[in-house]
Amino acid sequence: MSRFIRAFAVAASALLVVSASAVSVAGREGLSAAPVFTAEQATSGKAAYAKHCASCHLPDLSGSNEIPALAGKPFKDAWGARTTKELLDYMSAAMPYGGPSLEVDTYLSILAYILQSNGAAAGPQPLTASAVVRIDALTTN
Repeated sequence: MSRFIRAFAVAASALLVVSASAVSVAGREGLSAAPVFTAEQATSGKAAYAKHCASCHLPDLSGSNEIPALAGKPFKDAWGARTTKELLDYMSAAMPYGGPSLEVDTYLSILAYILQSNGAAAGPQPLTASAVVRIDALTTN
């Protein structure tokens, strides 16, 4: 019986190390993480972005002198090392500037659209408020 317990403990420890390594690798720059949003969320987010965000951040997400870009190198420089959760929390607390707060699902859809606009791929699972993935692990721009 003790051989079985020892073998089980060794196998469980190895699985824990492999799992921790996979989580660590997914968060490193230059390595891709699994998709975290659906195509439907990004499509919905594009419409919500046009309605709630484009007047300041511009329709092409390029921003302006005082308004930060939400696409390309400026976006990745500002947000690449941060997580989806950090950006969602910021958006939820501060955007739209001077306007009423939006529903959580609307923020999630807008975030999905921003990620897609920066080269992130859609997948089968919807983006959730609890997702914590480094942005540069998702984006390619």
